[in-house]
Amino acid sequence: MKKRGNIKSQISIEFLIVVGIAFLMTIPLILIFYQQSSTLNTDITSSQVEKVASEIRDAADEVYYLGPPSKKTISIYMPEDVQSVSINNNKIIFLVDSPIGDYQVVKWTVANLSGTMASHTGIHHVTVEAYDTYVDINS
Repeated sequence: MKKRGNIKSQISIEFLIVVGIAFLMTIPLILIFYQQSSTLNTDITSSQVEKVASEIRDAADEVYYLGPPSKKTISIYMPEDVQSVSINNNKIIFLVDSPIGDYQVVKWTVANLSGTMASHTGIHHVTVEAYDTYVDINS
């Protein structure tokens, strides 16, 4: 009888060792997955910000070339991690937060710009209007 109890104990310990080794092997996979998904999210946000900035720049240039009283309203999706949007002189600057540090996305326009934009995540309706000497951008 005593031998049977030892065998059960040995099987239980071996099972725990196998499960422990399997768990230790999955930890690096989980870490690699987390790192890759973080990098992918950063790339997606960067692409979305580039697209939004280009759309606003294109709308500003379009109404500038058409002249006053041209006005255009565009719908954009502001991605996460955008800290602020600055519109001054002839550039649009998006300040974006990322795991490796903040960075800026800058788009230059032909026209002088003024206005304000909200930087919270979500859909924004941006009005771009031409005046005599500048283009006004508001959301």
